[in-house]
Amino acid sequence: MAYKPLSASAVRRLAETTCTPERVVTDPALLADYGHDESAEPARLPDALVKVLSAEETAAVIRLAQQERVAVTPRGLGTGLAGGSIPVQGGILISTELMNRVLEVDADNLMVRTQPGVRTVHLQTACAEHGLYYPVDPASLDDCSIGGNVATNAGGARAYKYGVTGDYVRGVEAVLADGSIIRYGGKLHKNVTGYDLNKLLVGSEGTLGIITEITFKLVPRPRHQIDVLVPFDNLAQGVELCLRVIRDSRLMPAVVEFIERGGIAACNQVLGTCLPFADAAVQVLIELEGNDRQQVLSECVLLGETAMELGAREPLVADNATDQERLWTARRSLAKTLKQIYPQVTAEDVVVPLSELPGTVELVAGLQQKYGIPIVPFGHIGDGNIHVDICRTIADTGEWLRVRSAVVDELVDFVLARGGQITAEHGIGSAKRHLMKRALGPAELAVMRNLKRSLDPENVLNPGKVLPDD
Repeated sequence: MAYKPLSASAVRRLAETTCTPERVVTDPALLADYGHDESAEPARLPDALVKVLSAEETAAVIRLAQQERVAVTPRGLGTGLAGGSIPVQGGILISTELMNRVLEVDADNLMVRTQPGVRTVHLQTACAEHGLYYPVDPASLDDCSIGGNVATNAGGARAYKYGVTGDYVRGVEAVLADGSIIRYGGKLHKNVTGYDLNKLLVGSEGTLGIITEITFKLVPRPRHQIDVLVPFDNLAQGVELCLRVIRDSRLMPAVVEFIERGGIAACNQVLGTCLPFADAAVQVLIELEGNDRQQVLSECVLLGETAMELGAREPLVADNATDQERLWTARRSLAKTLKQIYPQVTAEDVVVPLSELPGTVELVAGLQQKYGIPIVPFGHIGDGNIHVDICRTIADTGEWLRVRSAVVDELVDFVLARGGQITAEHGIGSAKRHLMKRALGPAELAVMRNLKRSLDPENVLNPGKVLPDD
């Protein structure tokens, strides 16, 4: 579709028929915060921002956009790392930030219903007040919205044991490109009634529909938790510990994370003395949990013995909330701290089979040495997901773009050749569209294009995202 600028009459119709005037924004100064996310993608302002309160309002906006031939971009709280919520074609940006209520925590059915604008940490807190646990916890859980998590199928540190966002979605309400509202699933632990529309929308990044309500399943929270920070003076030893823990049937950790020397230094520089073992080559953070405290302690001893056999320094055991918060503050803040140190950071999040983890970590270290720029690997190594943050230290923009592209190309080639993929949880957005033809074959891309055309023939919903240009 050839997109048009939003007309003044259309702006008036938005205010008159959909929302109150204060929830329709056209002032460029007020739109500036909505033209970017946390990626390195260029900002682009929408013609208008609409802060919706319901599925019905969302549907009315989409119908108007169809009539006016303008693009619609959905946005949660703008914490994405792939440009998914940037309005690259201008048009109308639909923000769900005011749809921020947890509608119901149903302890009898182990379910929670929520609007998409709720911050993930607030959803977790609401569930915890009923003794229940929503365990998916992306590093940005204090800032990101649960709807954004669904749109990208976000993971997080506990994905190794508990899975990712889509594993907990049991029902959705969503608005499609023609303005129709669908409601699928609900408080059901099993459901094979027709095609699974939940899975269709999860991870679709707002290109197939705009989610306006979600029902998640919950689990009971384990009573006891111990975090163990294991420092190594050799990166390969730290990776080997991760693999040993994953393969040991006597251990079932909730978290297997790692941070290498560059990430440790960044955290301590920005946050102050936050992480111990500042001179370690790598730190492995493992969380053990369970309902039997003695069993958790026994697993902690076993973990310590395994680590020491591999050459670790004496591990730090955090078995109280204060010490645990200290460790997790550093881990969750790492991406933010890098952005405070470097003028630009490109965040890649590759995923590989577990057997390829040592080679992938070694490759990243080699790329840093080859190109002479800081490249910081960290993250959810327990499920094969490694975040690779490429940090700018090159003043000349053209040279920086050339070097960054070369690093990404080598990283992607390596990962794909070993059965991995270009993103595990950040999504494609606009940032990784150019990689899709390398990541997927023509047949797979054709299926995706046909699906998009079927649900959104005019390409109104979040154009310029996910699918590559032909």
